[in-house]
Parts: sequence; structure tokens; C-alpha cells
Amino acid sequence: MSFPGALPTIRRIQPLLKRIVIALLFGAMLIRVALIATDWNFGDINAYWLAAERLKHGEPLYLGSLNPDSYQVFRYAPWFAWLWMPLTFLPRSLVEVGWAAVLGIASLWILAGLVRLRSAAAVGLALILTPWLLSLVQVGNIQPLVVAVLAYGMSRRSGPIWLGASVALKVVPGLFTLVYVARRQWRRVILAVASSGLFAAPFLLYDLSGYQTDPGRSASLYYYVSPFAWVVGAVLSGLVALVLAWRRSPYIWVAAAVAVMLAGPRTHVTYATYLVVGLLGGTADRIRPDDRG
Repeated sequence: MSFPGALPTIRRIQPLLKRIVIALLFGAMLIRVALIATDWNFGDINAYWLAAERLKHGEPLYLGSLNPDSYQVFRYAPWFAWLWMPLTFLPRSLVEVGWAAVLGIASLWILAGLVRLRSAAAVGLALILTPWLLSLVQVGNIQPLVVAVLAYGMSRRSGPIWLGASVALKVVPGLFTLVYVARRQWRRVILAVASSGLFAAPFLLYDLSGYQTDPGRSASLYYYVSPFAWVVGAVLSGLVALVLAWRRSPYIWVAAAVAVMLAGPRTHVTYATYLVVGLLGGTADRIRPDDRG
């Protein structure tokens, strides 16, 4: 049984509901930003800085004796510490401000990309992610830069290189290689794997016995449920992404982003920012089952 005029009424209500939801998310975003706006501790910069200082003084790069939750723990490829070594000759406060500015620009780049999509879902995601991006800038974590590079660089000719560098820093972004599999871009798959190996090769130059493998406290299934639950979640999400890649599904971008979020034993709510890679990358690089790659 149909009601005359029901569909036009629903169509008129939908834009109003979208505006209400966006308004609520905007208000929540302002509140969250106001609550955390003064917490500038640059904790992760401490890890980068101290790692560079250890290299400068000939000390071990990786210290397994540290608390896994300490901001002094360095879990990145050695070349990232190499890049920070020249910065240690500058006033630390100047470096902190400069690095925060770089991360802030990357965050704005991410949010601008979402807003430019001009969809309620993209704008809503931007409002949700804004406080999390701010929190990453506040601690000086490189993630906004990694997300921005992947979101805007994956589909470029240099995409495999950016992906390889990201893998050496965060490991889990390697799952975005499945996007190239979906497009049957085997040359890019090979380049991404080779680039990842090249950027990871400096690990072999250092004593890894002190590398901190304990993930510590985080928002992952590993910490809140169990290591087994983490393995199940990581494997299942990875398999789903692999199947979608093999079927050349247009949803592979988002599936890969979800797999990245679940793959790491040490994750935080800020890993939701990887959804931006799926949304922006998938919008700019449509994948169709009949594509010839």
C-alpha cells in the first residue's frame, strides 16, 4: 500500500536530516577540539629526537629496555632517524614548531580533500577526524603526513615509492598494495614491494635485539581483547580485502583501509584517519571489473 506524496516528503526531509547530523558533528568537533587544544606535549618528537641523538653519539638506535608505552621508544626505520640528525643541531623548540607546522599542513590538506568531495559523508568524516588529527599534531606523530602522502600519492606514477616509504615507517600501509592488485598493475605491485624492501634495508645495518616488539597499551584488539582476537581480525580483514582485490571491486580502497586499521597490534583511534586514503583514493581512482589496467 502506497501513500500519495510520501516519497516527495521523504526527499524533502533527507537534506534536513543531513544538515542536522552535520551540525551535531560540528558542535561535537568544537567541544572535542576545545578540550584537547592545550595539550601540546610533542611526545613522539621526543622519540625521533632521542633516536637521532643516540646515532649522533654512536649509541644503539633501538633500546629494548624501555617501557613499550614510553615516548622514548623508536619503532621506525633507521633512515628516519638519519633525517632527524641534522635537526638536533638546531634549537629543539624551533624544530618542534616547524615539525608541528608540517603535520598541521598535512592535516589541513587531508581535511580540504574531504570537504572538496562535497558529500555529507565526507564532510561528516572530516568533522570526526579533525580532533584526532589535532591530537596527532600535538604529539608530533608522523601519521598525518603518511596519510596525506598515501591519499594523494597512491595513484600517481610515484605511488609505489610513497607506499614503500610508508611501509618502512608504519608497516601496515603495505596492505594498500592490494589496490594495485585490483587494477592488475603488476609493475606497480613489484615496484611497491621492491621500494618497501629498499626503505626497510637500513634495518640490517643495526642491532635489532633491542627493537621493542611489545606493542604495549593501545586501542587494538591485541590489547583490549587478546592476541588471538587480533590475529583473527587482522587475517579476516586482510582476506576480505584480498578477495575484493581479486574481484576488482570498487570497494577495495575502503576494504584495504579497514585492513590497515586492524592489522597492527599497536593501534589507536587515530588509525581511523586511514579511511581518508580509501575515500580520497577511491574517488580519484575508480576501479571497475571491466578495467584493463
